[in-house]
Amino acid sequence: MSQVYKMNPDGTTVPMRKVYCADEARELQDLLEKNLDLLPGDQINPEEPRRWLLVQREMGVPDPGSGKERWAIDFVLLDQDAIPTFVECKRFSDTRARREVIGQMLEYAANGHYYWNRLQFQQLAEQSAQARGMTLQEALQQAGVDINDEADVEDFFARAEENLHQGRIRLVFFLEEAPFELKSIVDFLNKQMERTEVLLVEARQYELEGTRVVVPTLFGYTEEARRVKRAGPVTTGRRAWDEESFFEKVAADLGDDVFEHIYSLYTEVRSRGFQVRWGTGIYTGSFNVVVPQISPRSVFTVRTDGRLILNFGWLEDTEVGHRFGEALGKAVMEQFGWRLPKGYTTKYPSVPLKQWLPRTQEFAGLIVRLVEQFKESSAL
Repeated sequence: MSQVYKMNPDGTTVPMRKVYCADEARELQDLLEKNLDLLPGDQINPEEPRRWLLVQREMGVPDPGSGKERWAIDFVLLDQDAIPTFVECKRFSDTRARREVIGQMLEYAANGHYYWNRLQFQQLAEQSAQARGMTLQEALQQAGVDINDEADVEDFFARAEENLHQGRIRLVFFLEEAPFELKSIVDFLNKQMERTEVLLVEARQYELEGTRVVVPTLFGYTEEARRVKRAGPVTTGRRAWDEESFFEKVAADLGDDVFEHIYSLYTEVRSRGFQVRWGTGIYTGSFNVVVPQISPRSVFTVRTDGRLILNFGWLEDTEVGHRFGEALGKAVMEQFGWRLPKGYTTKYPSVPLKQWLPRTQEFAGLIVRLVEQFKESSAL
């Protein structure tokens, strides 16, 4: 078993103590509910990291025979492509982690379309969002879903139902430590199933001097398993945008003046060597600007409906990204007068077109200056 160490200022290290959970609900389920990114979306899909929308915790599962709730699944989530994701949490010392949990998850996979539909998913997701002080639209946007209006919301949950019916789902075992036999079964199942992903996440916990850390690691998604998924008839209903299709839609929907401003921003960031990644929304295209010196994820996003998304939440993964996000937020509030929500450094606020379009060149210049500033400070 690998060890985790704390590094002292003098360069010496102290091993952290491995912690085993005593209370599954409090130490695993509560932990995951508050930190859904412990399901490592970047390990599941390195090219397009998965982000999560909570539908419900402890979601009732009816008996197909009687229609009455017989079981409960620990978590039902949706990723940004509306793929239903079922998560079961188990402690290492719980022997059911070795046998019963496999049968339970295969039961959900085989009969999920009898249990739930799009209306239930949408209603429960809205309740979960409200419990966290958010609207459903805000929760969807935080999960990386392109949402313009209520029709897009309905489309997203319709796709979730279709994925459920077609068996395009994800089964995740979330444990503090997984027994070898469970890893073997997960590996076997994942190689056999074309539409369904079967994954295992170990969330090992360590403690030292009152500080506890969690180290999530993905098992079960080998390159062989990825080839099976790529070969299978799996579709997500997404669209691959590119430069031509993006700007065609901008010109058609927003007019030539808006096109010129957005295109000037696009060419400026490209000329500076920043990376551009194209979105996959069904109705709304986007380009995402990545500054590798700051973060492997995008700093901001521009969409074909004219919205500018400041991706502060993505930047939290690294120290330099966090500091860059703080500086960017402070600058746009002070220099441009843009209002950002409280706790903006963990969020993805949207700036309306009429607010940011007149400042296109200034915004581009601000990004360039901040990048240069942080590159210089990192080199010191």
